Amino acid sequence: MNRFIQYFQKKLSARVSWWVLVSVTILFVATLFIMFKYSHDAVEQESLAKAEEMLNGTVLSIDNKLHKTEVATRNMLWNVEKHLDDPESMAHYAHQLVESNPNIVGCAIAFEPEYYPDRDEYYMTYAYRSESEPDAIVMTHDPTIIEPDLFKEIPYVGVNWYYIPKLENTTCWVRPHAPGDTINSTVVTCGMPIHDKEGHFVGVLAADVSVQDLSVTVLSTRPFPDSYCVMLGMQGTYIVHPNSANLYYKMVREEVKDEPDERVSEVVEAMLAGEDGIRSVELRGKDCYILYKSLNNRHWSACIICPEKDIFSANRRLLLYMVAITLLGILLIFLFCWRFVSWQFAPLNMLAKSAQRITHGHYKDTILSTSRKDEIGILQNNFSAMQTSLAHHIGQMNFLSEALKERNETLGAIHEQVREGDNMKMNLIHKIADKMILPIKGIDSVVSELDEKRSSLTRENLQSMSDEVMTHTKSITDLLDKMLEIPKKSRRVKGTGTSESKRTVKGGGDAPKS
Repeated sequence: MNRFIQYFQKKLSARVSWWVLVSVTILFVATLFIMFKYSHDAVEQESLAKAEEMLNGTVLSIDNKLHKTEVATRNMLWNVEKHLDDPESMAHYAHQLVESNPNIVGCAIAFEPEYYPDRDEYYMTYAYRSESEPDAIVMTHDPTIIEPDLFKEIPYVGVNWYYIPKLENTTCWVRPHAPGDTINSTVVTCGMPIHDKEGHFVGVLAADVSVQDLSVTVLSTRPFPDSYCVMLGMQGTYIVHPNSANLYYKMVREEVKDEPDERVSEVVEAMLAGEDGIRSVELRGKDCYILYKSLNNRHWSACIICPEKDIFSANRRLLLYMVAITLLGILLIFLFCWRFVSWQFAPLNMLAKSAQRITHGHYKDTILSTSRKDEIGILQNNFSAMQTSLAHHIGQMNFLSEALKERNETLGAIHEQVREGDNMKMNLIHKIADKMILPIKGIDSVVSELDEKRSSLTRENLQSMSDEVMTHTKSITDLLDKMLEIPKKSRRVKGTGTSESKRTVKGGGDAPKS
C-alpha cells in the first residue's frame, strides 16, 4: 500500500489520471442514480399499467361469459314461468338451454317441495353435459344432486344454488355446494328465482358454468413469471386459485389473518366490498403489488398478485448491464487517460532526467526541441535553449579557467625567476659589501695613522698614504658602480617577465567561442 501511495506521489500522470477517474466515476454514479430513479418509476408505472390492463381484460372476459349465461338463463326463465302448469316441459327447457349455450355445462329447474302435488315432494329436472361425451346431454330428476356424486344425499333446498336465490329473491351467482361443505365443485351457478303469475316464489332456474373454463381465463392472466390471478366469490371464498387446495371452501379472511401486514386485510375487505384499486403489501414475506377489481355483479372480484421482484426484474437487469458497462467504461477511460497523460507528460519526465544530469555536471547532453505549441512544448524548447546557452557559457568558463591556470603557471615561473634574481642580487650585494670592508679598513687604518703621526710624517709618507687612500677609494668606487648595476639588471629581467605575461593574457582574451 505504501508503495502504491509513493508511486502516485511521484507520478504526475498517475495523479492526473486518478483525479480524472474520480471525477468521471462521480459523474457516472450520479447519472446512474438519476437514470435508475426515473427508470424505476417508469417501469413501476408501465408494469402496473400492464397488469391492470390484463386484469381489466380478464374481468371483462369473465363478465362477458357470466353476462351471456345470465341473458340466456333469463330468456329461458320467461318460458319456464309461462309454462309452470306443464312440469313435463321443464326437462325440454333445461335440455334446450344447455344445448344452445356452449358456456353452460348444466341446467337445473327445481321447485318448492310439493309444488306439484302429483309429483314427488322434491321435483327437479337437471340437464348436464356428459364427461365422457361432451356433446351428449344427460337428463336426471334426482332431487339430491346437481352433479353426479357431488352432494350425495343433501336435498337441493339446502344448498346454495337454491337457498341463496330464494333468500335474496334475485339473480345470484353462487358456488353450488352446501354451507360448510368441503367438497370442491367444478361449477359455479347462476340462480334465478321462479315466480308464478301472482309473483310468489315457486322455484329456481339454475345454470352451471364450468370453473375449469373460468380457470383457463383467470390463470392465463400472468403479466409476470411469478404473478398469478385469483377469483373470489361471495363472503371471500375462492372460485379460482392456482393452488387447488384453496378451492375447498377456504375463506380468504382465514388465510390472511396471520399476515403481519395489516394492509393485506384491508385489501381483502376492499375486494369483498366490491371496490377497485392497487395496493403495495407484504404477502408471505415478499413485497407485492395487489391489483383488484370487482365483477359487474358486485358479488365476485378478481385480483392479480405481482411480486415486486418480477415487476423490477427487467429494471434490475438493465441496472446490472448499465453498471457493468459503466465499470468497463471507467476502466477504459482510466487506461486511456493513463496512456494519454503519460504520453503528454513524457517530455516532462525527459526534462526532469536532463535536469538531474545537469546537476551532476553533464552540461553537454543535448535536449531535443519539439514542434508542439502547448505549454509543455514551450517549456521543452526553452529548456533546450537554456541548456545550449548554459553549455556555451560553461565552455567559455572552462576555456578562461585553463587560460588563467596557464597564466598563473607563467607568473609562478616568473616569480621564481624574480625571487632567484633577488637572492642573487642580495648575495652579490653581500659579496660586494664584503669586498668593500677591506678598502674601508685600509682607509681607516691610513686615517688613523695620519691622525697619530701627523706631526712626524714626511712629504713622501703623506704622498704614499694619499696614494693608498686613493687606491682604496677607487676600489670602493668600483664596487659601488657594480652595486648600482644590479638594480638595472633586475628591472630588465622583470620587464621581460611582464611582457610575457601580457602576451599570455592577450592570447587568453582571444579564446574562440564554443
